[in-house]
Amino acid sequence: MTDGTDLVTVSADEPPHAGLLSELETLGEQQPMAAEGHKHPSPRQYVLIGVILVILTGVEVATSYLEGHVNSNLLIVALALMASVKFFLVAAWYMHMRMDNHFFRRVFVAGIMLATVVYGIVFFFFSSTVLKS
Repeated sequence: MTDGTDLVTVSADEPPHAGLLSELETLGEQQPMAAEGHKHPSPRQYVLIGVILVILTGVEVATSYLEGHVNSNLLIVALALMASVKFFLVAAWYMHMRMDNHFFRRVFVAGIMLATVVYGIVFFFFSSTVLKS
């Protein structure tokens, strides 16, 4: 009797790929295969993403203490970019959006894009009170 998961062996003979995402994809000896037919991340990949998130959070906290030393507009942009990277990592890996059906991924990305546009409009509407010259 099967529980819907099979193990897939990743070949170590594959050529090395550039970039963090491709490195994460090739980590681990065995990755469980879901009933839908896509590979789930290995425990090692989850830990690596967790370590990256902890480091980014530390950098965010350190950046927030730079209040008087750096232009506040630059701090806002830097913190927003770091938050976006962390959101992408959590959504892609922990919410399994990378491995999800293309339709659901497109619906999710469209919603995020709409939310970003609305947030940007509100941000620029109140920019005179938030941004400093």
